[in-house]
Amino acid sequence: MVTGYTKRLMLLKPTLSSTGIQFTELSPVDAQRVEERWLQAFAARVKREKGTPIYMGFKWHGFSYGIEPAKSGEAALSAYQSQWAAPFYVFDEKLNYCLKCEGQPFPELSKLRVDLYVVHHNMKWTMVFTHEQPDHGPYFATKKDV
Repeated sequence: MVTGYTKRLMLLKPTLSSTGIQFTELSPVDAQRVEERWLQAFAARVKREKGTPIYMGFKWHGFSYGIEPAKSGEAALSAYQSQWAAPFYVFDEKLNYCLKCEGQPFPELSKLRVDLYVVHHNMKWTMVFTHEQPDHGPYFATKKDV
């Protein structure tokens, strides 16, 4: 059964293409490595404090509950859009897929209303778009913050 969430997630690739972002889909093994690196870089405090890096069922709840420091809302979007051009990854909450991307500007994915993680290829920063925006998110964090 295809849900509304799944349909919106399926719009990610056309959305990236329409903005000129080039991407390749990673294998499940490589996608899991990216997710593990993300969790080490941006969910270490959650793991220390809660015993698991994924809190309340979502990776982004580490930011929404204030466990991990992050900018939110317009401040997050502004910080994200001011980053230097560099390769990045985009993956969803359930790791249905992970894309290695290149191009500018960094994609604004709020309209998809799905949980998407955009992260610098060296894990210097992350931008998280959530299905609960604008009430929760988006969130932007840098590695130096965590």
